[in-house]
Amino acid sequence: NYITVAADHGDPAILQPLGLPAPSSPDARPPLSLWPADVHVIGKDIIKFHAVYWPIMLHAAGLPLPRQILTHGWWQKDGHKLSKSTGNVVDPVAVIRDWGLDAFRYYVLRELAIGPDGNWTDEGFQSRYNAELANGLGNLLNRAVNMLNKYRDGIVPAPSDELAPDALRAVENATQRLRQNDLQGALVATWDLVNRANLYVEQTQPFKLAKDPAQAARLDDVLYNLVECCRILAILLVPFLPDTSRRILEQLGVAAPAGSHVWPMAAWGGLRQGHKVAAPAPLFPRRDLKPKPAA
Repeated sequence: NYITVAADHGDPAILQPLGLPAPSSPDARPPLSLWPADVHVIGKDIIKFHAVYWPIMLHAAGLPLPRQILTHGWWQKDGHKLSKSTGNVVDPVAVIRDWGLDAFRYYVLRELAIGPDGNWTDEGFQSRYNAELANGLGNLLNRAVNMLNKYRDGIVPAPSDELAPDALRAVENATQRLRQNDLQGALVATWDLVNRANLYVEQTQPFKLAKDPAQAARLDDVLYNLVECCRILAILLVPFLPDTSRRILEQLGVAAPAGSHVWPMAAWGGLRQGHKVAAPAPLFPRRDLKPKPAA
């Protein structure tokens, strides 16, 4: 199926080595370049077939091999193999219904590295949701947008680049990790900026600066750095939490990126002086897990 689908779409990488004519199509669709796969993603239980037998077959047929094979591990729950017979399962539909799709996406991507097995625990899900999504990202955006509305009527002040090196570092690290197919590492790099911006709030204490008219310029700098970090975080989250990214940009009054123009928007300074943000709204309200029924 890997190569017959590509051949059916007229891929010359398949047709030419095999001496096959281009398929006739009533809609005269243009040929697609589908093979070889840039990254062939498989589970670890079938690595022998895809890393030994399949390449031998391709080589014997004179066809190009996949450029890279990326093998992932398995999910466990509470340290044990998933099993319908024992009831040791995770119902993704139920989790998404109760907690939201992006919360589910975040835990799956943040908890499972590419190589080793991952371990789902309800307690771990709750911990990451509350600590990293609600208290981390959600609280940062809420404070930044709320303070800009409260102290500057929602108007972005003059640009300041105090946190620009931290943002640049996060973008570079996330980019490098993504190029290595390390989704977990890219999320960690993104949350480095979340943590740095939250620490920045504690260090600068803009709520105290707002009480001193002599600190107006300093408050402007702090507010700009906070909302600009939130904007860059929204861009970094496009591949992982698309709905959350959209909601962040909506609160910042920024149009959502489209197509291949996403990543360049992560450059510092995208928010212009005089731009007006919208009202704050909670991204991830804090929640607790429902108590487990007694055995």
